[in-house]
Amino acid sequence: MQTAPLPAYVSLFSALVEHGMVEQIPRQISLASLARPRRILTALGVYVVHQLTPELFGGFERTERGGFMATPEKALFDLVYVRAAAGSRAHLPELYLPTDFDRGVLERWCDRIQSPRLRTIVRRHLSKLLETARR
Repeated sequence: MQTAPLPAYVSLFSALVEHGMVEQIPRQISLASLARPRRILTALGVYVVHQLTPELFGGFERTERGGFMATPEKALFDLVYVRAAAGSRAHLPELYLPTDFDRGVLERWCDRIQSPRLRTIVRRHLSKLLETARR
């Protein structure tokens, strides 16, 4: 991927779909990275790079296909964080949580947000999404 030498992993809506947490298939593939934000056009589709700070980069695993993907908890966190940082909200009319979903992991990622204001906003948005989520 064109974020090299900086790492990237599939996250946000793209990872939520792969984990079976949402049904709506996104038109683009979302990546979380330390690289600067941008759109990358390829023969396989459009990749959108979302820049995270080093303290928020992580929470991903190697896939069978050789790439890296956010865990279910981190994909949800990344989506809410990126939207909140941009001044908007994540709208997930349907959100399904895996049986082993760990809300404590979300809390630990929230603890890493340096801005108290943004941390509060992210926690509030996550809480609202989790209230209506189905298992």
